[in-house]
Amino acid sequence: MRLQIVSHHPPLFMHTTASAEPSRSPSLDVLAISLVILAGVVSALHVGKAPIAVPELQQDFGRTLAGLSWVMSVFPFVGLLGGLIAGLLVQSRGDRRMLVLGLLVLGVSSMAGIALPRYDWLIATRIVEGLGFLLIVVSAPSVLNRLVIGGRRSVIFGIWSCFMSAGIAVSMLLGPQLGNWHALWIVDGALAIVMALCVVLRVSPAPPPPRRPGTQANAPTVGDDIRSVLTTRASVLLALGFGVYNLQFFAFMSFMPSFLMERVGLTLAQAGVAAATIIASNMIGNLAAGVCLQRGVKPGVLMALTFVTTGVIGALIYLPGTPAAALIPLSFLFSSLAGFIPATIITTAPRAVPRAELAPIGLGLMMQGNYLGQVSGPILLGALMGLFGWTSAGMQIAAAGMAGVFIGLAFEGARRRAAVDF
Repeated sequence: MRLQIVSHHPPLFMHTTASAEPSRSPSLDVLAISLVILAGVVSALHVGKAPIAVPELQQDFGRTLAGLSWVMSVFPFVGLLGGLIAGLLVQSRGDRRMLVLGLLVLGVSSMAGIALPRYDWLIATRIVEGLGFLLIVVSAPSVLNRLVIGGRRSVIFGIWSCFMSAGIAVSMLLGPQLGNWHALWIVDGALAIVMALCVVLRVSPAPPPPRRPGTQANAPTVGDDIRSVLTTRASVLLALGFGVYNLQFFAFMSFMPSFLMERVGLTLAQAGVAAATIIASNMIGNLAAGVCLQRGVKPGVLMALTFVTTGVIGALIYLPGTPAAALIPLSFLFSSLAGFIPATIITTAPRAVPRAELAPIGLGLMMQGNYLGQVSGPILLGALMGLFGWTSAGMQIAAAGMAGVFIGLAFEGARRRAAVDF
């Protein structure tokens, strides 16, 4: 029997106490929640398929690694430009509808990518894929936010935040088994279309917001909604926190295989496996953050503690004097702890807005901050590498960690000033 829960849990900075929730813990629509999370994993397959296909793409198109970078970096650029727009679409058109549309766009454009043997066509279809992906990563948390209520939300969002690491890892494992990149593009596209059908059949749309008499003339406009989110200190701080996290994480992971080959003496194959496993360990922190938040740890405090720890560990990894034998264990520790940050931010963002119906716009702003870090992180690291070598990665991680501590403490201050018991 299907038991669907549509949550209207108040946002973080609405002055509502926990006592307003019903005393009886309601059942969850586990299948619907699972499908939404799985939709995120399927979308992340399209992120992970690009790096694993690079050697074949080099052969097919005769491009250098620098020339092929657009195959991988187009998603962050799309997200950087369109995060708030995606949030507005989800708010105005409905979260389930945009989730389905995103999956369909992702699936169709992926399969279209092999239609013409031209590099410019591949990039064009990747741009469209990026639009679909952006709709998914903004709409899916919005759907989860209304399907899950109370303390369970922290755990569910902790699981949701694993979608990227899980999808990339699966794609890297799946890709070599399919024989060529054409097959990978087709399989990933077909999975997205199948997931769209599953969401249509099993996940119910959000109910229309209740109409309040006499308020139509003074109804907020799109501009008012955007302004309301952009002037909310908590939402802006979370977006900045996500950007700073990516300054850290992309400095850590961008050249990880090369770093392990040079400093630890691994072969290319060994470095690839080690790097993939290290990055996948990020999911440990994702899940642990959900548990911590459920047990009452304040999100700002959790962010600050994590940033200071990852800042120190990241600096140690790239110090010239760090023993080679310690580098892989330290890298596992860094990646695992770093996973606390995205899970904390993603869990908190839907409730850090002034009104519940603005949650999609808050999520869009959060993703814009996320992509700002993804775009600027590798660029900044590349500039520093020419001056300081491997030490520059540690410098970037440490500096981003310091900024993250201030952001986390500022967020906690904003929460306390709002007198909200989170």
